[in-house]
Amino acid sequence: MTSNNERRYPSERKNKRENTRDFGLVGKGGGFIPTGDANAMPEGREQGKRGSQGKRLVLRTLVPLLVLAALLGGGFVWWTQFRPVQVTVNGTLQSVTVGTTIDQLKSDEDIQTSPGNYVSVSGNILAEGGGYPYSVSVNDKDMDYDDARTYKVAGGERITVSDGGDRTEPYTTETVNQPPKLLMDGNVGAINYISQWGSTTVKDVLTGQESGEQVDGTVYEQGQDCVVTVKDVQPSDDQKLVALTFDDGPSEYTSQYLQILQDKGVKATFFCLGKEVDARPDEAKAIVDAGCQICSHSYDHPDLRYAEPQTVVDELTSSFSSIENATGEKTTTFRPPYGSFTQRTWLATQGVATAAVRWDIDTEDWKQPGVDQIVSAACSNVHSGSIILMHDGGGPRDQDVEALPQIIDTLQSQGYTFVTISELLASDDSIPDDVASCNSTMPESVVWPDEIG
Repeated sequence: MTSNNERRYPSERKNKRENTRDFGLVGKGGGFIPTGDANAMPEGREQGKRGSQGKRLVLRTLVPLLVLAALLGGGFVWWTQFRPVQVTVNGTLQSVTVGTTIDQLKSDEDIQTSPGNYVSVSGNILAEGGGYPYSVSVNDKDMDYDDARTYKVAGGERITVSDGGDRTEPYTTETVNQPPKLLMDGNVGAINYISQWGSTTVKDVLTGQESGEQVDGTVYEQGQDCVVTVKDVQPSDDQKLVALTFDDGPSEYTSQYLQILQDKGVKATFFCLGKEVDARPDEAKAIVDAGCQICSHSYDHPDLRYAEPQTVVDELTSSFSSIENATGEKTTTFRPPYGSFTQRTWLATQGVATAAVRWDIDTEDWKQPGVDQIVSAACSNVHSGSIILMHDGGGPRDQDVEALPQIIDTLQSQGYTFVTISELLASDDSIPDDVASCNSTMPESVVWPDEIG
């Protein structure tokens, strides 16, 4: 029989049966155990079939790619390491493997080279054959040996392998400031003057670690040595010029000399002692007022060759100051006592003097040999540019006073013109104007030498 409920609700009963069947599909009998994950669904046969086909497709695609990659990789290795290339070695075209080294080329082609020597920093041989085994140029450009050893042929190069160069010992490098040296240009002449002032050289000095030798390296500032030129004056344009000079004054004879010179229309140069200028400033001033020239003969006449360096400087600067104070004239030109002034003495001056004036005609009047002898000595062997030595002080000069007019008349009759030392120096085109002025000073930028060159 059918209940009233069943009759009343047939659809509910149907649904209940269907639901019962559905629950059976997801139970243990259906082969699926629920996990609580709403997304976990059993894989159907169709889905499994499609997964297997996908794996086989990936394998079929991947294998050829792997094979291709292996082939390409092998080709790359061959291309970079084993392919043949052509190079020109010592003028001959050769086929070699790319990447071949110079050592291999040398061995394969049996290229014979002689090694260089192992040398000091100055080039002296320390060990024969101890240098580089070969030298190399690539495409006509020389290559450092260390670079040549690691060089590998790329193809197309022109390579020259030849005898090795010398290898220099290890050395240290020090940057130094080298002061100038004092050089003498010429050995004989009445005039000494500074023709070139000195300056410092900044450079590297290399010292060999084995030999101990030293050589110059890179020069950063090129300085120059101080040069003193020694020469006789040579007036240009065939001028017949001669200079009268008087030492050791001023003295009681100075005014007599000046009067004679004025009467004859002649100028001369007086090399005065500083102590005598201090004692007779009026006579010193009179020399300048007469149109003559005044220069130093030191302060009190020592032999400067044997003086201490500071004494040399003091003797010169003191006499220069005495002259300027008495006359207003500045001078840096002097006559060394006894005419003795060596390279060492020049070094001692510290640049306070610019010119030293000796003579080439000595009257020997200091011996008081007689008027005629003084005149003869003064006028014999005179040539254009001559400097005649006489004396103003240092003893009786009566013979000189009597001889002076005769000397002037004799030389004028021979066509000579009397000039001061400045005028005589200016007549020589090789002597700079500042030297001829007799009052130039050492420039501030100059470095004075501390040794003889």
